[in-house]
Amino acid sequence: MKLFTTHQMQEFSDLDYSIYNFVIANPEKIAYMTIRELADEAHVSTASITRFCQKVGCDGYSEFKVKFKIQSEATKKMTFSNDLTSVEVFLNRMREASYELEIHEVAQVLADAKSLIFVGTGNSGIMAEYASRYFSSVGKFALHVINPMFQLSVDNPKDTVFVFLSIEGELGTLIDNLTKLKAYKSTIVSITNSKKSTLAKMSDYNLSCYVQREHNKNTSFQNKVDVTTQVPVMLLLETLAKEVHDIRVNKKQV
Repeated sequence: MKLFTTHQMQEFSDLDYSIYNFVIANPEKIAYMTIRELADEAHVSTASITRFCQKVGCDGYSEFKVKFKIQSEATKKMTFSNDLTSVEVFLNRMREASYELEIHEVAQVLADAKSLIFVGTGNSGIMAEYASRYFSSVGKFALHVINPMFQLSVDNPKDTVFVFLSIEGELGTLIDNLTKLKAYKSTIVSITNSKKSTLAKMSDYNLSCYVQREHNKNTSFQNKVDVTTQVPVMLLLETLAKEVHDIRVNKKQV
């Protein structure tokens, strides 16, 4: 049984994600760590480790270590950086039938809309701009908004689908805008890192990446800089755009 499927990760708690992030970032250590050592490194209890193992289809930590080692060796991830590991895990998830169905459902919603507005800030704002250009290139009217203080509104909200992009899914200005748009019966799609985020829960449709979160410390300004990979988001956007194009072409041919 494959570890870390979409269904499994949708059931993860915050503690489960702490364990998952450590395991993905340190695959070479897991085979030699006791359950106590892993619990100490991940800052959780041994009971949390056991529950985590059960959630991913293992009877206990010993079975998890064996399965994780086999899966890691099969995909040859031992020499890859953290980002590449996260991307590889995501690519495998994209091939799952259940995830493909989620993507197709969202693509149909986007194809049926008269216009699309992509919303994001920071790195996600760059993805929002990229998305609007990419969708426009395949013949879909699309715009982007990257100012978090911008008040979103349209004349015909029911004809427009808003796509919110946010790794964390907890930015207050995005949530405030989403709340107002839902009052106007707008359709909301979000792409986040987890379905458990506020943004994901408030959306009509959500696609989640479940990649390892990564932060660097900016020593000059003492601000936390999010360097979580955006590659999965870009892959999702391109896949959705191509499906939207195909749906529209097939519709015209009928």
